[in-house]
Amino acid sequence: MKQLKYFLIALVCTLFASCMGEDYASPNLEGSPYGNNELKETNVLTIQQLKDKYSNVINNSSMEEVTEDIQIKGIITGNDIGGNIYNEVSLQDATGALLVCIAQGGLYGPLPLGQEVLISLKGLMIGGYGQQPEIGGVYTKYDTKTLSLTQSIGRMSRYLWNSHYKLIGKADPARAEALMETFDISQMSNANYLAAHCGKLMKIKGVTLKDADGKKVYAPDDGSVALTANCANRAFSGIDQNSLVLRTSTYADFANTIMPQGEHDIVGIFTRYRNTWQILLRTIDDVKEAEPEPTALFEESFLDPERKQGDFQIIHAIDLPEGLNYVWNWDSRYGMKASAYVNQTNYATDSWLISPAIDLSGKSDATLSFAQAWRYGNGVDDFHIYATAEVFNGTIDVGKWTELNIDQWPDGTNWNFLTSKASLKAFAGKSGVRIAFRYTSTDKAAATWEIQNVSID
Repeated sequence: MKQLKYFLIALVCTLFASCMGEDYASPNLEGSPYGNNELKETNVLTIQQLKDKYSNVINNSSMEEVTEDIQIKGIITGNDIGGNIYNEVSLQDATGALLVCIAQGGLYGPLPLGQEVLISLKGLMIGGYGQQPEIGGVYTKYDTKTLSLTQSIGRMSRYLWNSHYKLIGKADPARAEALMETFDISQMSNANYLAAHCGKLMKIKGVTLKDADGKKVYAPDDGSVALTANCANRAFSGIDQNSLVLRTSTYADFANTIMPQGEHDIVGIFTRYRNTWQILLRTIDDVKEAEPEPTALFEESFLDPERKQGDFQIIHAIDLPEGLNYVWNWDSRYGMKASAYVNQTNYATDSWLISPAIDLSGKSDATLSFAQAWRYGNGVDDFHIYATAEVFNGTIDVGKWTELNIDQWPDGTNWNFLTSKASLKAFAGKSGVRIAFRYTSTDKAAATWEIQNVSID
């Protein structure tokens, strides 16, 4: 009887298995278990294009529902893995960054650092929280003073989010780190810089936490530090607290870690609240002892009111036309500025801004770096950067100069400064090397070109 019983059981199991068919032979492992794998890339905007499209909404700290079928795509550069970034992630591409706000914990699981994400925006809210660009939902608050409801940009539900994003490929933290930029303290109060860089993963170098004394912690909850939304804002020595703070949640894993003394390099998501930069650490590993700055072979900021144009000289290859007093001019806000458009008139010019002699002898390689912005006119077609090792006697002979290949140019649609580079390898090992920025214009078109932070490394 026992043998018959076991035989019948085996027969039933075999019958059930045969009924499953080939469709059940193996599970389908294609696609991610998170998000909406059915999304396809259509009408993808860059993050900067999206910010430009909704600039009024963001700048007014209001919000608006996206009604067009548009998408963005970017890399996750910050999440809640350290407990300091709450219910949001930072998304960044080559053009800019913003925050994506989701009412969900443990976002570092489906959205690890370096994960590429496609987001379908139709039906989501976009807006500004203290002018910080955000994607999310609607936050409703009851105002006890006015006895009314107010609404602002807030978090979307996890269920809504789940249908609006798709993971692309595997996460690679190196992709997030590759997007990291160095925070330019000299541009800290520049409104254009603030708008262009808020939300980005950046590093600020060689700063000291003002209150660090070997005892104080980042974010105590014992009443010893004033808190805003359960966060402590820590100031930096020598920097106005209204301009820049390190913002740490009392719920962060490192909230009760003692703040380090001395100079440190700090990495984080550089968000804004109106005109104040707020650095959000991702983990405590974002704070490291300051690395010594390499000594530049040459540098001139054009932002120092005592040096102004420094040792650069201005040479006009053709005489200035009547009605134009100068082309290159120093400006305390923008550096060296070239323009031949005056009183609604374009003038034909050819004007050079030429560096002093720079010694590259003993060097096997060198790179020119400078920040630039431009608008109007013919733009980059009228801008040229040269180098020469020939003896310069104050007279322009174009044949003695070599035009350099610049790695990238601003697109000329705004006044955001872009750092450009060019190889000087052909001039390495030589002394008396000079760099020249050549501005040209016609009586039909005259652009405005701004240069600052010139260096050779």
